[in-house]
Amino acid sequence: MTTGSTPVLGLPGDIDADPSTIRSGAESLIDLRLSLTGQTEETDTRFRSSAGEFTDLLAWDITTAAADELILWEDTTRDLTYGAAVLKQWAQDIEDYRAKRANIEDRFATALAERVADEPVDLLKEMLLEEHQGYWSTLMEQAEEASDSLRNGPSAEALERMAQAGLLTGTQLSYFGDSYPGMLPEGLPGPEDHPSTVNNWWNSLDETEQQQALEDHPELLRDLDGIPATVRDQLNRDHLDEEIARLEDEVAEAERERDEAMDALNDSSGGFGAYSSQTDLNDLRDELDTLTRLHENLNAEDADRYLLALDTDARGRAIVSNGNPDTADNVATLVPGTTTTWQSVDTQMDRGEALRQSAVAADNGSDHAVISWIGYDAPNFAEAAGTGRAEGAVDELSRFQDGLRATHENTTQSNNTVIGHSYGSTVVGHTAQSEAGLNADEIVLVGSPGADAQHASELGFLSENVHASTAENDGITGLTDLTHGADPTSPDFGATVFESDEGSEGGPWPLGAAHSEYFKNGSLSLKHMGEVIAGKH
Repeated sequence: MTTGSTPVLGLPGDIDADPSTIRSGAESLIDLRLSLTGQTEETDTRFRSSAGEFTDLLAWDITTAAADELILWEDTTRDLTYGAAVLKQWAQDIEDYRAKRANIEDRFATALAERVADEPVDLLKEMLLEEHQGYWSTLMEQAEEASDSLRNGPSAEALERMAQAGLLTGTQLSYFGDSYPGMLPEGLPGPEDHPSTVNNWWNSLDETEQQQALEDHPELLRDLDGIPATVRDQLNRDHLDEEIARLEDEVAEAERERDEAMDALNDSSGGFGAYSSQTDLNDLRDELDTLTRLHENLNAEDADRYLLALDTDARGRAIVSNGNPDTADNVATLVPGTTTTWQSVDTQMDRGEALRQSAVAADNGSDHAVISWIGYDAPNFAEAAGTGRAEGAVDELSRFQDGLRATHENTTQSNNTVIGHSYGSTVVGHTAQSEAGLNADEIVLVGSPGADAQHASELGFLSENVHASTAENDGITGLTDLTHGADPTSPDFGATVFESDEGSEGGPWPLGAAHSEYFKNGSLSLKHMGEVIAGKH
């Protein structure tokens, strides 16, 4: 008896383009823009050469159409900036398409492996080919958009797309004058505005107007993505001082109430009143101690830390960056997991510093910043089995990452990494797959119960840019493959799996000590994460 041949999906050939080469062309334009001081023979020759070089890298008639016209543009600073952004956007579009293409291929391969005997897969093939056609059509539209942009100059739509992708800063957008109507909000911006719009608004203000905005609206601006890190830091430090003063007063009042309750111990209800007062006092003291240590850490000698958010209500918010994310070459965001609250800021800040030092060890010639992001309501142990807290964090994490792109000051885009630890990796997974997306170059999942995906390609990143590790003695190993998708360290998931130390045995319930040791100095996991942050993987 014979059996049929193995079905083939039959996707058309991949696009013949190399994103790394395209980005190299963009960097050439940026270098030229920086050195261009006049239309001398040398600079004019370099300009013509680079214009031809980067248009040669684009497909579908962009080369011929754009090369002759580029050199006619009068404002070379503006147009070199825009040309570099077009290239970077095109490179990203290609990588996005390839990640979706890889996901389709993986799903078909999985279906073949799991089918019974020679069960037909014609319907699945048809569905996957139709899905791919949609992605291919989008890529062709993006190619045409790039061609039109180079031929006709910047459009408001193209500028807004590049700004939201972090390819143009607010300062660079100001080069284009009235070419981006609608990107400035009417009046004050708010959380409903994209961070690039917020940053553009901020840069549209002169120094006096900026100072007035800080005085009039500190509560809004101190936690608004798109406002520069140094500005948010100063506003939040002022807020920290106010919170410390408030808690000092509340502690003093609570001590008075406790003493009155102790005096009433002979009353029938006195014992309970004294106990309740002491409990309230202990909670207030703990909060005050946390804020006092935070103040000391921010102001320690040689500290290079930026307080980007602080909210002490309920689970609260506390976002601290070790290093300035607006000027760093490499920027990482650490998303914590279960039971994290604003009062976990010291522990998270220590982990951020350990990651930063690991990045320095990997590349001491670059500037690194690592952000401890307590920017969502993390679940308690009972909630951690569900997806509600992860879904609730999507908009906040996506917006924060967009904000890092918008406020970055360097001439080249920073290399951005998002590290999800424990349930934080689930947050990363949900955000990456959301409509809002996750604006980063690499993601790392450590001690992960799952990222709400069956394969790395579902996250919208190439598999080599998704890194995962779980320690042998981490109790989380007993919870993977349950409610949050596949184990990110399994071979079938397709991520780049890196080694962790096996971790301590035993420890606190329910996950043990090993679950918290990924950031331990000298550990294999910390070394690899530092290398990822530094762009060495």
